[in-house]
Amino acid sequence: MTGGQSSLPEQAFDDVVDYLLKRFGDAWISDVRANQAFARGTAAILREAEGLHLIGEPELDDHTLHFNVWIDFPVEDVIVADDVAFSIFARLAEDIFLSARVFEDRGLRYRFLTGTGLGGHLGSIHLTGPHAAEFVTMHRLRMIEGSQYNA
Repeated sequence: MTGGQSSLPEQAFDDVVDYLLKRFGDAWISDVRANQAFARGTAAILREAEGLHLIGEPELDDHTLHFNVWIDFPVEDVIVADDVAFSIFARLAEDIFLSARVFEDRGLRYRFLTGTGLGGHLGSIHLTGPHAAEFVTMHRLRMIEGSQYNA
């Protein structure tokens, strides 16, 4: 279940992905060796990040990579959550980069697409754990109650 407002509506994200796949072809994101190398590199970045822990191994599902990341510290607002995600993206983004933030029950998912004219990678980084889940709950309450609500 998603709630709240994503930074880029998911449909717009999907539309851009569809456009790029039409432009470059489905093979653009389906190179298994390239995706495995990208997954190893991203996992290394996540293992080095302070206050973050990669949960398990990256998952590859229909040419889409998924990284589940436990966040060790409280997230006060969207700016902090975005800062965490984009500090990771700053190290893995290539010539083309697109991201959409999605609020989920157990945390925040940052869907991404990155690549060059030669190849791309589609995936998501899911910030999870008690701090991420608490932030999503508080964010949803703020959206429901409006600016009058202070937690």
